[in-house]
Amino acid sequence: MNQFLIVFVVVFYVSLISCFFLIYLARHRGLFLDKVKENKPQRFHQDDTPRIGGLGIFLAFLIGSLFFANTLALKLFLASLPVSIGGFLEDSSIKVSPKIRLILAFLSAFLVILFTGVLLKNLGFAPFRHLHYAIAFVFTVFAVAGVVNSINIIDGFNGLASGFSLIALAVFSAVSYQLHDTALFEISLVLFFSTLGFFVLNFPFGKIFLGDGGAYFLGFMLAELSVFLVSRHPQVSPWFCLAVMIYPVWEVIFSFYRKKFLRGTSPFEPDRFHFHMLVFRRLTKSNPKTSLLILSFIIPYEFALYFFKNRTSISMLFILFFIVAYNMSYHAIVWHRGKPPSYTS
Repeated sequence: MNQFLIVFVVVFYVSLISCFFLIYLARHRGLFLDKVKENKPQRFHQDDTPRIGGLGIFLAFLIGSLFFANTLALKLFLASLPVSIGGFLEDSSIKVSPKIRLILAFLSAFLVILFTGVLLKNLGFAPFRHLHYAIAFVFTVFAVAGVVNSINIIDGFNGLASGFSLIALAVFSAVSYQLHDTALFEISLVLFFSTLGFFVLNFPFGKIFLGDGGAYFLGFMLAELSVFLVSRHPQVSPWFCLAVMIYPVWEVIFSFYRKKFLRGTSPFEPDRFHFHMLVFRRLTKSNPKTSLLILSFIIPYEFALYFFKNRTSISMLFILFFIVAYNMSYHAIVWHRGKPPSYTS
């Protein structure tokens, strides 16, 4: 147990010190900066800020995986390279189109299947308990790519994406521990402490941002942890894993619907009408308070969900509850102070 604690402390400080170094590098060399003067719709900070914090998480996770000699963790790390590097290139101001980044997410998901042979073949209820290989292959690749992009979607305020990831990783580590799955337990906790080292510099003051590379890496790892939990432990409902990830996943689905059908714009174009942005503009007027408010509702939801990891029907009810609560909250915020519902202002 002492060995575990030492490794986790080392991982935390590797992430923390790496992020400190990246802040220094950005400030003194002008690299990887998210500049205020660049007028982007999803910018809510007041100072030029380094957006390469995900690199600290990335390096700390690699070191932790090497400490444990965790073969599965190293395979996942290698598979993550295409989508993570695509994100890091975007963070370094080398433009990578959304379609190319989506293809890179598909490639990373494919590499996991190539390295491990693990697919999501069970959807939790008949007749989808034993999917044909081809169907399971396509479904797994698309599901992983969807979750990869979902973390990037909610990465808008200090601590929101990384805070949600910490909560989800705590749930996955608790489930892995209960199932005596050492490999997944190590992966979950190494990633947890890697993210925590970044989080203390990101929340509440936003000294460094996660960036696309960090968001894609966290999204990829959370997606694959979900796939492996279900594949290695059939008693865990796949709907439980979806319920754990439902906040960012539903944000993607709802945003696609809102942009494509309500606004008539490209679903790939960024805008200012995500849930967290409306909470900021209509309610909190504060960057860290926005994250704190949203995460304060996520924590009890995830805590209660943990006790029903083997129950597909109850996990589906949790998902339904979240979707209804999200949609009602979204419309209530749009109606705030008697203003008419609108997705365009």
